Amino acid sequence: MARKKKFQARVEVYFIIYIATIVSFFAIEGEVKHFKDNQKKILLEVSKDKIQNLVTIRNATDLHGKDTINLKVQLDGAFDKNSFEGTIHLNPIDAPETSGLEELSYPLSPKNEDPDNKTFIAVIPKADFDLKAEILYRMSADISVMPDEQLVQAELEKSYSDKTIVHKIMDAMTDVGKISLEKQFQNTLDPAGGAIQAPFTITVDRPKVSIVEGLPWEVRVIIGGVVDEEDLELIATRGANLVGKLESGTPVAVVSGRGRKDGRIILKGTRLSDEETSLVEFQLQVRPPLWQKAPSITEAYVGDPFIFEGALRDIPSSETSIRVGGTAVRGGIMPGTIAQLPDLAEEGNISFQVLVDGREVKGMTHSVKVVKPPAPKLSANPVGRDGNFLTFEITTYGKNNSIRRFRKKGGIGSNRQLGEAQVLGSRKIYRWEVELEEPFDNLESQEIKFSVDDQNKQATSYRKIFIYNY
Repeated sequence: MARKKKFQARVEVYFIIYIATIVSFFAIEGEVKHFKDNQKKILLEVSKDKIQNLVTIRNATDLHGKDTINLKVQLDGAFDKNSFEGTIHLNPIDAPETSGLEELSYPLSPKNEDPDNKTFIAVIPKADFDLKAEILYRMSADISVMPDEQLVQAELEKSYSDKTIVHKIMDAMTDVGKISLEKQFQNTLDPAGGAIQAPFTITVDRPKVSIVEGLPWEVRVIIGGVVDEEDLELIATRGANLVGKLESGTPVAVVSGRGRKDGRIILKGTRLSDEETSLVEFQLQVRPPLWQKAPSITEAYVGDPFIFEGALRDIPSSETSIRVGGTAVRGGIMPGTIAQLPDLAEEGNISFQVLVDGREVKGMTHSVKVVKPPAPKLSANPVGRDGNFLTFEITTYGKNNSIRRFRKKGGIGSNRQLGEAQVLGSRKIYRWEVELEEPFDNLESQEIKFSVDDQNKQATSYRKIFIYNY
């Protein structure tokens, strides 16, 4: 009996463990399901917010006719245009309580002549307003649209490099359904037509733009008669391929680009509130870059400093810099139009590239070869004076170099330097007078021999026979 009771007790324990396991399993399964439902709900909300942010209500503009007011609303974004539903709401501002004025609502419909179908219009009868009360109305809009799958995917791929995120949002899009948008516009509606608008004009700060090929240009467009930037549409109707960027704004818009070729650019401005238009044009003249002073030095010497002047005609120094490279120097970029290098330490080459606003200017380059200074050079034909005096030109190379010694070796009576050396860049030119010594035995000629050595311990020898004048 005791053994039977012990067996029954063991069975009961296992049964309890089994029941507990089943209960735990269902509890965990319920938590997992709850977690998955929460994850799906969160993803749905994120997807809805993201897709909703891809659609924007821009502005509302009113066009007054004789009996009606056409209220235009523009919508931008990744939406299915055929799914559009919208309503404009007008609420009186500071209306007397006795006026009995209430909110007015009007449906929005697509504007037929809008090829992109992004403009929607509410037609409002003027008879709906008490014009004598001169009450202004605050405007707002309720709009709902279905997201366009292809447009949404294209926009998401621009925002996310991870395609998994894009696919998850796209998978949730079917559950998003229609997205709802609300907007209260900054401008108000005056049923009486409001004040008379100022004339709408657009002008440019310079009608002719001369720009170096490949460099950026910018023109300021002055806008008159538009207060709200959303009331302005500015496009290039000619020369659009020459325009890189058009930043609409009031009272100044900016159009810019890069000098590729000559052309004529026409801008068309439209004041959306009354569809008034204005045109302005300017000429773009692109020219090749020109040196202020073309660099001519192609050789520099070890031990000398070097200065490169890279100024370009009509380009401010503040916009210019010079990129230095090559085997004889440590490369880098120097601001301004002058690259000043310290004493060159080794042979090789140096390259200079002129930059404007950090960009290379095509063709504006220069190269210099760095070599050891050569030995002094002597003029081949000395100039005679009073018969037996000869004047030689002796050239030394290197800014820190000079004649160290003149050594006469025969046929020379006296010698001396005439004046100071003439400095030409890295060269020094000396004028040196040599007197012929009277030859033995009244010979008709005298052979002179001498050498010149410089501070670099390089020497040049000279030997020649001249007629002696008795």
